[in-house]
Amino acid sequence: MLLRSAAGAGILAASPALAASPAFAAEPMILADTNRDGIVDMADRESRSVWADERGAILLANIGDIANRCPAPAQSDLSDDELEACNDAQGNEARAPEYFAPVRVMPMAGLPQGATARIAATGAGAQNIRIFVRREDGWHYLAPEDRLSAAELAAGVELGVDSRDVVRDAALWDGRSVLELTVNAAGETFTDSVAMRVAPVLLHDHTQDATRIFAPKSGRAQAHQQFVADLSQTLGDIGLEEPVTIIDTFDNWAQDFVEFGYMAMPAPGGAMKVMRVAIRSPQPTRSAGRALFDLRGPGMGVVQIGGDNYHQADSFGNLETVPPYAANGRRYPSGRVIYGDAGDGLSPHRDMVTFFEAQEAQDPIVLDTSWLVIAHVDEFVQFLPADNERGWVIAIKDVPAGLEVLRDAQRRGHGSHPAFSIGGDQRELSIDEVLADEDLMLKNEIARRRVELNLSILMAETGVTPDEVLRVPGLFHTAEFAASLEPDADEEASMLPPDLDWPREEIVYGPGRLIAYYPAAVNGVVVDRQNYIMPSQWGPAIDGTDLMSEAVSSAYASIGITTWSIDDWHSHHLFGGEVHCGTNAMREVTQAWWR
Repeated sequence: MLLRSAAGAGILAASPALAASPAFAAEPMILADTNRDGIVDMADRESRSVWADERGAILLANIGDIANRCPAPAQSDLSDDELEACNDAQGNEARAPEYFAPVRVMPMAGLPQGATARIAATGAGAQNIRIFVRREDGWHYLAPEDRLSAAELAAGVELGVDSRDVVRDAALWDGRSVLELTVNAAGETFTDSVAMRVAPVLLHDHTQDATRIFAPKSGRAQAHQQFVADLSQTLGDIGLEEPVTIIDTFDNWAQDFVEFGYMAMPAPGGAMKVMRVAIRSPQPTRSAGRALFDLRGPGMGVVQIGGDNYHQADSFGNLETVPPYAANGRRYPSGRVIYGDAGDGLSPHRDMVTFFEAQEAQDPIVLDTSWLVIAHVDEFVQFLPADNERGWVIAIKDVPAGLEVLRDAQRRGHGSHPAFSIGGDQRELSIDEVLADEDLMLKNEIARRRVELNLSILMAETGVTPDEVLRVPGLFHTAEFAASLEPDADEEASMLPPDLDWPREEIVYGPGRLIAYYPAAVNGVVVDRQNYIMPSQWGPAIDGTDLMSEAVSSAYASIGITTWSIDDWHSHHLFGGEVHCGTNAMREVTQAWWR
């Protein structure tokens, strides 16, 4: 006989061949979706007591806000921790049972009158696991001391399981738990168990198409107002129907205070049940992080991961994702996290490192960002979808290619032409003057070597070959605001123009002093496999053609990607970032991490 749950969460099959016990006709059996096909049936009997990478039931942290009941941060004096605590797993109510993992207790025939059973999570983190039983009037929380009746056990019991929290520190709890069924009947005790694990919080990669683009609000900043307008227009021209989502903060760097990820578990028919997660950067004094709680809603949660103060190394522009691959005898079906370590006491905060290590799914790769003033990996590297065997390439900001654009123009007799087409902002240098600047050339040689060092790390870890590397023209120089960062420098007024509403919070920068000379083309938004939004280059314009932009677009075109340019010079570039730094993206969930 087949029994389907009323919620459609899974299928339960009774078996006539269960082993007999002295007290009653069938030994207790608790089943979950151990084989990960989205249903619970007798195929889940095997190897269910121990969770493994290739087999084991998965559950979600039920941290969304299905009814939008949680307060908005701007209308609340709640602390950050109190804001985070408000979600669908708060307390013992079944607010969002659609995100429960299905679990079943098999029907037990021949139970003596008065038999009872209890079900409880065991092991570290057991307090995070919520168990609910479905009865005629709905879902009821099942506390460890609660008992199931003999009648319920005889009919079979439908359970729903979720977690109050994500995995944060594997040393404290790795997300694994065992549900233990204990039946007491006729003076005897019988047990059975099933292992489960909370789904890891995974980060998106650029082989997944963007579904939603985010930017902060502009306030009085006209340059940023124009940036958002241009971004919206470009996304519409590309065909992304969803308008830009404005985050309620004046913090200009949308990439830095949040990273969008997700949790997923199997659903029937090969589908996935997904919980989106906005991860707040480990910068507790960065007020923009509170605005993320405005985004919480049905199927969307917010997670804070600690940290200390506002260090640039802890910004999520310093966090990217290598797409899925296999190399060196290992498979990474969800890819791998990368982040930069600036050293000299400016490594990413341990809370950040611990959190991503604890997910056990995107083993981090560490790069060197000690040579940069902002110290973010997105200043010089990105991963792009490509129609090759691997499915993607590594793109790097390539100094020789950037210099070649200028040298080629010089060879063609344009050396006296302005090196920048934007004018002003101390950009009145000619191509000849730029190429003759020995200090600038030295700084770019340093940058070239550091980029190549980081590329060698990535190639060794991923198996990427030289023909799978896209070299995108770009140059570096000493940050114009670097002098004010020196310990013995006099305090200076904020580098932000007075008409901006952006917060002037104390920031700890990297130990290096290099930053993008021309807007960094690799610092843009990968919309989908064919379209990329980059910052306008403002390179030398010869006969109406921006030579730097032409060279950059040609590089992306070589792997089938069309570039779209928007101006970020006054909105972002002058302050140390570009289009990627000022935006964020939520993406399609296409890959089941457990396969």
